Amino acid sequence: MDGNSETDSVIVGEISKAQTPLRAYIWKLVGDRHHTDDILQETNLVIWQKRADWDSATVFLKWAYRIAYFQTKAHFRDAGRDKERLVFTDAVLETLAKDTPRFHENSALEDALEHCLEKMDSSKRSLLMQRYDGENSLETIAKLHNRQPNTLSQMLRRLRSQLSSCIEAQTQN
Repeated sequence: MDGNSETDSVIVGEISKAQTPLRAYIWKLVGDRHHTDDILQETNLVIWQKRADWDSATVFLKWAYRIAYFQTKAHFRDAGRDKERLVFTDAVLETLAKDTPRFHENSALEDALEHCLEKMDSSKRSLLMQRYDGENSLETIAKLHNRQPNTLSQMLRRLRSQLSSCIEAQTQN
């Protein structure tokens, strides 16, 4: 690692905390999960390369959003070479980018969700994560767990209800 290891540790922590809001911001701009993941990876790389440019007196997430914006522009520029794909103009992208996500307002909900998921039995948590990571259909997960899709759907409904109750209790404390 280049530079001060204490500063690098702070940057690593900031990058880690920023993953969810950055992913949401990029997804809002591109609307495609696979491209979002690619752009997020590139954004993380640029953040790391430019870590010495970040002023710790400024909000890290604002700085990271700006880098993500330019990485998204680069993605659209490169994608524009493929005539089969829809590509936003800079003006449209700029309009979309003006409204940055407000994740800091939801941190209490995110903390409650994290707490409630940690309290949940690991097999139940795993089942929820499998369903909502976007990778597998209900039918695929049902086959993996040797269950009927309808039975699995009812299980997931109960787990969501338990999770919702837990989150509500956590946020009222």
